[in-house]
Parts: sequence; C-alpha cells; structure tokens
Amino acid sequence: MKNGLHKRIALAALLSSLLLAGSSCIYITNDATARYERRESLSAPLEARSTFSARTRDGSIDVEGIDTTECKVEATIEGHARTAEQAKELAERVEVKLERAGDRLEVVINRPPTSGNAYTSVSLRAQVPGQTSLMLATDDGAVHIAGITGTITAETPDGSIHAENVNGTVSLKTSDGEVICARAQADQLDLQTNDGRIKLDDITAKSATARTSDGSINADNVRADSLTLRTGDGGIRCNAVAAGRIEAHTSDGSIHIECAADAPKTPTVDATTSDGSVTFVAPPGLSAAIEASTNDGSIHTQLPITVQGEVKKSLHGTVGAGEGRIRLRTENGSITIR
Repeated sequence: MKNGLHKRIALAALLSSLLLAGSSCIYITNDATARYERRESLSAPLEARSTFSARTRDGSIDVEGIDTTECKVEATIEGHARTAEQAKELAERVEVKLERAGDRLEVVINRPPTSGNAYTSVSLRAQVPGQTSLMLATDDGAVHIAGITGTITAETPDGSIHAENVNGTVSLKTSDGEVICARAQADQLDLQTNDGRIKLDDITAKSATARTSDGSINADNVRADSLTLRTGDGGIRCNAVAAGRIEAHTSDGSIHIECAADAPKTPTVDATTSDGSVTFVAPPGLSAAIEASTNDGSIHTQLPITVQGEVKKSLHGTVGAGEGRIRLRTENGSITIR
C-alpha cells in the first residue's frame, strides 16, 4: 500500500516538473502507454508566388495565408511508447527543418525507427504569404487551408479537408473524411473523397467537380461554366446555382437542383439517380428541351411545357424556344419540375 502511494507521489512530481518546462510534457494514457509532446518553431524567408510543400506521415496540417514575406511553422511533435522515458526519447529524436529548392520551401521531417506500438506524429501549423502555391499531404490527419491564392493540392488517405477563402487551381482529395470548400474563386476546383460528404459554398469557378463514393453532396451559391457532382451513395442538393452545364449523378439518393435567379436561361442539365426523387427548379425565362422519365413514380410540372405525346412514365417537351437541354431520370422515384 505504501509502495503504491510512493509511486503515485513520484509520478505526480515528475509530471509537475515537466509541465513547468513549458514547451514539452508527458501524458500517461489509460492503456498504460505514455505520450510525450514538444513544440518546435521554424521560420525562413518566402516571397509571394513561391511554393510551400509539407508532408507528414501522421498528423494534421494547417496553413494560413497572411501579409508577410516569410514562412513560419510550428511543429507539434509527439512520441508514443510504453514508458515516459521512451516516449520522450522518440519525440526528441524527430527532426523538423525547412529546406529550399529554387522557389520552393519544403518541410522535411526525419523520424527515428520504431517498433511494436511505439510511434511518432508531427502536426504542422504554418503561416505563409497569401500568394503561395501549396503541396500538402498527410498519411493520417486533417488538412485546413485559409487565405491562399495559387495552385493548391492537398491529399490525405484518412482525414477531413477544409479550405476557405482560396483562389486559383484547387485540388482536395481524401479517402476517408469530409471535404468542405467555401468562399473560393477557382479556374478548376476538384473535390474528392471515397467516404464522406462534400460541401461547396459560395464558389465561383470555370469548372467545379465533386465526387464521393459514399456521402452526400451540397452545393450552395455556386457559379461555374461546368458543375459536375457524383456520389455512389447519397443525396445531391444544389441551392442557388448558376452553371451553363450541370451533371448530377447518384446511385442511391434524391437530387434537388435549384437554379439561381440569374442562372443561364439555356442550360444543359443531366440529373440521374437509381433510387430517389429528382427535383429541378428552373431559372426565370428558361428555354430548353426537357426529357424526364421514371420506372416507378410520377412526373409533376409547374412549367408551361409544350408536350410531345402522352405523359405517363416519361415526358418529352419544350419550354420557350427549346435552346437548352434538361434530362431528368430516376429508376425509382418521382420527378418534379417547376
């Protein structure tokens, strides 16, 4: 009993001394392993229109664009091991540095070898000039980007990706996690996830694409020459969109497309689902040929469509001069046009 009390007192004293050190501390977790954390700050000159590159095997990446001519990086380094001493040794042996190659500044991380359940992780928070191209990758962690203009590439097999106030050519890809992009102006916008939802909000782009194998897609206030939305399992909902070409496809879910008041009057729209309803809300002054069909459901319209033939499970007709093309298809569900 006394030995156990003495051990707890000694452990408390050790933790207190480490906390007072400021930049590092040890945590004892419930599964009888220890985690040691330390922080390291780095900086280097970085002119606007340069490239910032970072890859971390296990950890998150957060990059913010500001009015500056240098790059500042704070690395949070963790060591995980059976004992506090082993965890600290692992973390202390991790080396993080900035290396330059031409107009590219790269975060380089050197880690010690590990075995068993021991491992290290490095998370990065960086501030760079607002006009900077980004090449970001993590094998396990989230990515967040804000205030950047340039060519932006971010990838993670396991984690969410959020980007806001970004401009340029943007590619955000994850295998497991949501992808959210807000307040962006892009030549090309490409959002992908295998398992998670995708959300686009306040987007202006020449071409915008969102693809997920399992998850919903929401597009709000999107303006694009071309908008492509695809999901294997989930609904698709578009509110106040303005695009010359819209493609929306899902294998299992409903589709709702509502055009903005100033959307093109002669759009090309192709919306198909295997199981779910389809709703299309047209812009004022629509001029398009319309095809709608369902195998198991009904078709309803509030538009003045000049219909060819009898309306049962399919509808063929025109609104106005029929300059655009609207194709709506579901295997199992109803179709509404208004």
